[in-house]
Amino acid sequence: MLNSASTIATMDIGAKITKFFNGGKEPESSFLVGMGRVFVVVFVLIACLIAPKLGRPEFGGIFTFIQEFQGFISPGVLAVFIFGFLVPRAPRYLGWLGIVLNAVLYGSLKLFLGAWIVKQGWWFAPEISFLDRMGICFLTVMALCAILTKVNPLPAPITMPVNPAMSMESSKSAKWGGIAVVIVTLILYVIFW
Repeated sequence: MLNSASTIATMDIGAKITKFFNGGKEPESSFLVGMGRVFVVVFVLIACLIAPKLGRPEFGGIFTFIQEFQGFISPGVLAVFIFGFLVPRAPRYLGWLGIVLNAVLYGSLKLFLGAWIVKQGWWFAPEISFLDRMGICFLTVMALCAILTKVNPLPAPITMPVNPAMSMESSKSAKWGGIAVVIVTLILYVIFW
């Protein structure tokens, strides 16, 4: 995990900042390696500061942290990805707008809006769980994408590039394997529900 985080920080942030301040000149490989090592140390220090707080019972533990953190990001990313992939006239700004809306809505549901909805009697349970908040955020972002695309579509649809060298035909075994995975998942869902 540290390797991935330091690589992303080095290549996507550090290298671009260095290039900007170097007048457009690419940084040397040895400099990037050193920067990656510095990022590893920084991330380890951050982890050392955060880790003790995650073990406190009132916090709920690391899994609660992971669940809640994912709620601020995952539904919005999934919604804009699916919508952008399936709707070729979707405006480009929906990507950042959907992700920002998701973070704001999820935070609102977690901090005050969820309790208010429950208090009004509009929810079926004593609280809105993180999975329910994620579902609400996903559907809200999808609805916003649909409305904004209807109001302000792109003038021409985006066409996906096609590589004729690659065969996109799926094999029969892949289709049957996919069907088997779906059936097994449904069976497990029914058994453990």
